[in-house]
Amino acid sequence: MGLGSSFILKQEILKRLTDQNIEIKSLLGLNTAHLLSDSILLEEKTYQSFQKMKSAAASDGIELHIVSGYRSYQRQKAIWERKFNRLTLSKSPADAISEIITYSSVPGTSRHHWGTDIDLIDTSVRAPAGDLLLEKNYHKGGPYHNLKSWMDRHAKRFGFHLVYTDDKQRTGFKYEPWHYSFAPTSKAYLAYQSHQDYIQVWKTLSFKGKSDMSDVFIRSYFKNYSLGINPTLMPS
Repeated sequence: MGLGSSFILKQEILKRLTDQNIEIKSLLGLNTAHLLSDSILLEEKTYQSFQKMKSAAASDGIELHIVSGYRSYQRQKAIWERKFNRLTLSKSPADAISEIITYSSVPGTSRHHWGTDIDLIDTSVRAPAGDLLLEKNYHKGGPYHNLKSWMDRHAKRFGFHLVYTDDKQRTGFKYEPWHYSFAPTSKAYLAYQSHQDYIQVWKTLSFKGKSDMSDVFIRSYFKNYSLGINPTLMPS
């Protein structure tokens, strides 16, 4: 791609961001001005579409409930550092980081910072003992099997797509049958997260383990984890 094409692409991205009032702080989980709530914070258009999807699911006997929507930078940092502190008691920092990113995002990079992504359960059924967000709970014999089947059939009609699919060729985080994203907004956020302006601001953040992340690791993380998603959620 030549310098002229690169400039045009940057301008197109920045125009989309301006049109949707997206700020870097919103990508980093440091701003909630764009979010709405009845209990869980969500980006405005995500919130409106989720309410429609929730009503449609209820008519089919599925009670959609968000157990995780918006997650602030400080919350993600606390999750990350708790795991990092525990794992580095017996592992090297590099090995600890590799284990953490099996499921957990590096602070400042989580899609949950955006308010466009949701983790779902079905409250019309009895909750399983222990961790709710386990793969077995969403497949045949699990309490959330009907929820997953309903979402497979209807979610895209409301703009929601599964983020981390069970495609064996996909890179990055493990399969999460509970995690959906509102594509019309999250695509624009992801486009900006891939932009150098965002990367430069992210590099100013401070959290445990960051000093152990090499430039090679950081480039690989953004390529294989941030972009290791359902192709339907990639920016056009």
